[in-house]
This record gives sequence, structure tokens and C-alpha cells, in this order.
Amino acid sequence: MKTKSIAAVIAVVLAALCGGCADPEVFPEIFQLMIGDKLYTRYNIWYTDPNNIGCLNVQQGSMIPIGTEIEPIAIDPWTENVRFKDMEGREYRIIFDDGYRMCTVRQYVLDTFTTKNREEQLAGVPDKVRTRILRGEVVEGMDQAQVMLSYGPPAKIRTPDMRNDTWFYWTSPENTVRLVFRNDKVRQIVNLQQ
Repeated sequence: MKTKSIAAVIAVVLAALCGGCADPEVFPEIFQLMIGDKLYTRYNIWYTDPNNIGCLNVQQGSMIPIGTEIEPIAIDPWTENVRFKDMEGREYRIIFDDGYRMCTVRQYVLDTFTTKNREEQLAGVPDKVRTRILRGEVVEGMDQAQVMLSYGPPAKIRTPDMRNDTWFYWTSPENTVRLVFRNDKVRQIVNLQQ
């Protein structure tokens, strides 16, 4: 009787461990990539340490420009860190934190990478605005789509609903900037530490 009970407990534990584990996220499945398809950054990604890039995209240090072709390495199954390299072989690791982004790692990857190259992403963007986006800048008059190309999506911890007229971004770990929109255009840029 005890042997059957122990066997039943072991079977339940093994089923919970094996059956309850989610499949790891992988780039080809997320984007449904075919052989030969390429991935690119969807917006400018800032970093001070390429192996420790924060998912809040704090605008400090160096920048991986929008439309940079990348080669996915992996999404670590336990930490959900996103690893990739550029076409020059430099490796990067984004430290994903669902508490800051308030989304799944799958959604974060979809928000951060795309199958559209730089020209496709910037199609129809006026030259003056295109130059600002490629420098990682946002200026008054840009629309929300153009802001997304330059800064990426705002973190939901500060901007829970992108339908709001105010989006928040970090320009340093201590400094926040508020973008105020009116009729889909940036009307005001407010540095909250000034």
C-alpha cells in the first residue's frame, strides 16, 4: 500500500514538473520565420554594457540603431534574457523584466524586433524626421509611430495605456522625460528632473 502511495506521489510530482513547464520561446516560432528570413531592430536600443542591456531602454551610452540586422541567439528559458548578435558578430543580452515591461517575453520580443528592414520601417517618414529618428531623438511634431521608431514602446510600469496622451521614458536611471501628445503629435517634451 505504501509503495503504491509513494509511486502515485512521484508520478504526480513528475507530471507537474514536466507537464507544467512551458516550452521555451524561440525567435523562429515567435516570428514564424522561413529559411532566409531576416530580423531587425524595431527601434533604437541604448546600452552601456552590451551584456547587460536593460529592457527599459534607458537612453544612455551607445545605441543599436533602428533597422539593424540581427541574428538571434536565444531567449534563456529560466531568466528570459534575450540574446542576439549583430552582423559584425557583436553579442548583446537584454535583461528582460516582466515587472517593468508588464508583458510576456514573447510580446517584448515582438515589440523589439521585426522582419522589416530599416527602409521598410522608415518608408513615408519625412527626411528631417528620419534623421532625428536615426540619431535617437524625439522632437515636437513627431507622431506616435515616429516616436516608437526612435524610442520604442514606453514601459507599461510608467505608461500603462499607450492610448493616453502622455508617455514616459528614461533618459538616464534617475531622469525621466514625459512626452505629451495632442492629436497624435508630440506637443510638449518635459524633463521631469528640471
